[in-house]
Amino acid sequence: MIRGLYTSASGMLAEMARTDVISNNLANINTTGFKKDRAVFRAFPEMNIHRYDDPQPVGAGFVIDPVPYIGVLGTGAGLDEIRVDFTQGRIEMTSNPLDLAIEDTAAGETSFFEIQTPAGIRYTRDGSFTINADGFLVTREGYYVMGENGPINLRNGSKVEINTEGEVYLDGLMVDRLRIAAFPAGLSLEKQGDNLYRAQGVPLPANARIIQGALERANVNAVSEMVNLISAFRAYEANQRMVRAHDDTLAGAVNEIAKI
Repeated sequence: MIRGLYTSASGMLAEMARTDVISNNLANINTTGFKKDRAVFRAFPEMNIHRYDDPQPVGAGFVIDPVPYIGVLGTGAGLDEIRVDFTQGRIEMTSNPLDLAIEDTAAGETSFFEIQTPAGIRYTRDGSFTINADGFLVTREGYYVMGENGPINLRNGSKVEINTEGEVYLDGLMVDRLRIAAFPAGLSLEKQGDNLYRAQGVPLPANARIIQGALERANVNAVSEMVNLISAFRAYEANQRMVRAHDDTLAGAVNEIAKI
């Protein structure tokens, strides 16, 4: 009975973590360039079950396995990791020349804009840029968008054009080229807040297309996430009922023993 309480409680904790991840996905459904998360779980080690004190006599002085094997007992599950799903989001045209979207063209790779922050270089898929008071191309939070020559300055001009190769033109003259970094599948990228990622390895040269006047929407499907959320709630409630049932059984056993 005690084992059942722990197993059910571990299921409740796992579903709580899953609910938090799904809720965060739904909260960011309108966040430009957001990539949804997935909670990955692992099962705790299983235990072999044997029946004790049940010898089977087969003759004088002989018995069949006194502790026969019955099967395995699951001991619960726990959160292993939260994995980011980097599938391409829907690209939506905005007609704003400072809005940029990345369209990945190489299989198994995800490309990012390179951003200069006070904490160092970070990466983002959010291309809703603007120009600050000093004429630099920046993110919504004011972080510099990096080009091959450093932060991109668009001060002395009016018409900004950016082609599919990431080349930045100001009034018809090329001023820089966007620094786009690509990361292969499996390379660790850690979310840092403000829709930024910190890389755990060295990025590769990107083969992606840059689309001016467009933004990439979050790759979150509201319907499927709501279905997952309902499923998590039901699994949590099922484990909760099991905890209550074990608790009632344990209470009954203690009361009966006390009477004896």
